[in-house]
Amino acid sequence: MKPLFFTKMEGTGNDFVIIDNREGTVREAIGTATLPDFAIKILNRHTGVGADGLILVEKSDVLPFAMHYFNQDGSEADLCLNGARCLVSYAYRLGIIDEKGKFIAPSGPVGFYYKDNSSVSLEMAAPTDIKLNFSITVARKKYRAHFLKLGVPHCVIFVDSYDKLNVEELGRVVRNHKQFKPDGTNVNFVKEEARHLFIRTYERGIEAETMSCGSGVLASAYIATKLFITQSPVVCKTKGGELLATMKDKLYLEGPVNLIFDGIFYV
Repeated sequence: MKPLFFTKMEGTGNDFVIIDNREGTVREAIGTATLPDFAIKILNRHTGVGADGLILVEKSDVLPFAMHYFNQDGSEADLCLNGARCLVSYAYRLGIIDEKGKFIAPSGPVGFYYKDNSSVSLEMAAPTDIKLNFSITVARKKYRAHFLKLGVPHCVIFVDSYDKLNVEELGRVVRNHKQFKPDGTNVNFVKEEARHLFIRTYERGIEAETMSCGSGVLASAYIATKLFITQSPVVCKTKGGELLATMKDKLYLEGPVNLIFDGIFYV
C-alpha cells in the first residue's frame, strides 16, 4: 500500500479531495490503475475519503498550475467553479501563487483573486452556446428552459417554487433529455425572490443534487440578467450557502471556502 497525502475542502457545501500531483505522485501510487478508477475509489463516501469531486494539481508550462477534475463517477469535467475556488485557496496555502493571477483548466484560463482564507473570487470569460426560451417536455409537462456552456453545459429552468420539487427525479430526466445529447447537461432550478436567486442543481457526473454548484450559480445568474429577471451583482442562495455573481465584460463568482482536513489515503 502506498500513501497519498490529500486535503479535503468545501465551498458552499460542494466538497472536494485535492492532491498535489505536479510531480506525478498519484500516477506512481496507483500503478496500473486508471485515474478515473482512482477517482471513483477515493470519492466513495463509504469506502474512500468521500467527496463530490477529485482535483489534481498539475504542472503548467505557462501558468502556476493546471486543474484536472474528476466527478464521482470517474468522468472528467472541463471546469468546476466551487472546486476552483477551493483549489485557489489550496494553492495559496502551498505557496505556489500570489493573491491574484490565473491558472489553466481544460476549458481555458481562469482568473482568481484570493481575498483571505475564507473567500475566493474567480473571473471567467463570457459563456458560449447560449440558447434562450425553448421548451422541453418531461412526463407530458412543458418547461421553459435556457442553455449555455460555462466551461461545462448548464440548463436553467425558472420555477415558482421548488420546496416540494423532486430535483433528483426531474433533474435526471432533463440531464439525459434528447435535446442535450450526447453529452448531457447540468440542470439548475431557479427561483427569484427580492432580486435574489435561490438555486438547486442536479449535477452531471455526480448524478444527484448537490449542496451547491458554482458554475450552475453563475450560469443561472447570467441567464437571469439577460432575461431582466434581476440585475448584477446577484446574491445567489444554495443549500450550502451564498455566492455572489457579477456580470461585466467578464463574469465573476465570489464565495467562501473552508479547509476540512488533511489526510493520508492508502492506495
